[in-house]
Amino acid sequence: MDELSPLRMGFLRIHVRLPRGQTFTPGDIAGASGVPLDQLGPITVDGGEALVDVMYDSGRTARSALEIIGPTRLMDVQWCWLKLNVGRNHGLTIGQLRRLLEAADAHPLGKISINNTHSLVGLQDFKLPGVLERMGALRVNGYAAKPEALPLGKGPGPAIFIPDRSDEAPRPARRRPDGDRPR
Repeated sequence: MDELSPLRMGFLRIHVRLPRGQTFTPGDIAGASGVPLDQLGPITVDGGEALVDVMYDSGRTARSALEIIGPTRLMDVQWCWLKLNVGRNHGLTIGQLRRLLEAADAHPLGKISINNTHSLVGLQDFKLPGVLERMGALRVNGYAAKPEALPLGKGPGPAIFIPDRSDEAPRPARRRPDGDRPR
């Protein structure tokens, strides 16, 4: 996938991670997308990933249908860091942070880093202005959160979260303490 065709106007590109040990053709991907063929653009399959161009209006349908095959993400979406000036020293927990971000309509989330004095959350760039506005007057356990956007390229590495699938070997069934296998 060294050279991709430029994205046509009105289309978006979806990246799909394909499961190991299975082969897919562009036709398989097109059939699994759940949208009519006239709403699809070029489909590229290379090794463990596929790129699918879909008309913007059908993007949500195609992405949710392709999730059955493997994890998906939109290509050419920039991820950036949201910095909150509250952390562990202020009593912030991961569950509390996730609820705050859900209330601010910040999903899908990237990487999350809760430090002692501040927290960093990976967000898609187009969601950042709305999240900053909604969280502007936010107080966490009595402390002002003071949300701010870090400039692109700043922060502890990439803000996007990509799960590590290197240990996808099937796990053996757990044994109960009495030695019986679960049914």
